[in-house]
Amino acid sequence: MNEFWMNFSLEIGLFSFLGILYYFYQKRKIIQYEENKTPIVLNYILQACLAEKKDIPQKELDLIIEFIDDFLKGTSQKNPITTLKKFTQSTDCSHELKEIILAGLKEIGA
Repeated sequence: MNEFWMNFSLEIGLFSFLGILYYFYQKRKIIQYEENKTPIVLNYILQACLAEKKDIPQKELDLIIEFIDDFLKGTSQKNPITTLKKFTQSTDCSHELKEIILAGLKEIGA
């Protein structure tokens, strides 16, 4: 019976240790995701804007695409969130694109 309790306590200790390691691993992954959330969401919005763009030039949409692209490449330090909010209120923004942008901004927390 003494050997049973020894094995049982070793297994509990091992599983506790593995559980703590897994907790810190998941915590690190969540922190990394939160740090990179803005570029991920802006890239999604950029892809939606590119899909919405047609062959005919749309001045405001083209500026939004360039602005987001410059921010993602790191050539512009200004965050495009305020410009995206203004664009959703314009008549050039379609209903579907407006919903995508607003959902992305909500995810970012803007």
